[in-house]
Amino acid sequence: MFNSLYNALLEWNRSSDDRQKLQHTYIVLTVLSVIVAGIVSLVDNQSGQDMLLITVAAGAIFLVNAVIWSLLESTLLAKLSGRRKRQ
Repeated sequence: MFNSLYNALLEWNRSSDDRQKLQHTYIVLTVLSVIVAGIVSLVDNQSGQDMLLITVAAGAIFLVNAVIWSLLESTLLAKLSGRRKRQ
C-alpha cells in the first residue's frame, strides 16, 4: 500500500505543474479542515464553528487563486508566448 501511494505521488508530481499542485493543496486543506471541524464540533460546537473559518478562508483562497491564474494565463502568458514565437 505504501508503494502504491508513493508511486501515485510520484506520478502526480510528474504530471502536474506548480499551479495545479497549489490548487490541489488548497482543496486538500479545505476537505481536511471540514473533517476536523466536524469532529471537533461533536465535542464542542462553538470551537467547531470557529474552525470552519479556516475552511472558508482556504476555499476563498482557492477561488481567488483560480481566477487570478486564469486571467494571467489568458492575457499575459498568451501574449508573451506569441511574442516569443514571432522572434
